[in-house]
Amino acid sequence: MKQNYVERMGFGVTPYAIVIWKKDDDAKSKSICYDKQALQDALAKHEVPNSFYSQFEPKVYYTAQESELIA
Repeated sequence: MKQNYVERMGFGVTPYAIVIWKKDDDAKSKSICYDKQALQDALAKHEVPNSFYSQFEPKVYYTAQESELIA
């Protein structure tokens, strides 16, 4: 999976990733994930039949926090 990064801005706490839920290229919802487990939980919602999130395609944007953890 291609990883996309966004620049973090203020507020003191940096999320691990942001999931934008899209339908027909329009953003419909977002999930803020503060660690890898929260991201996995958010993406698992997409797999639940007839759930709110099953009708959308997730697009994951990683923050600079991940590159800081690697460095």
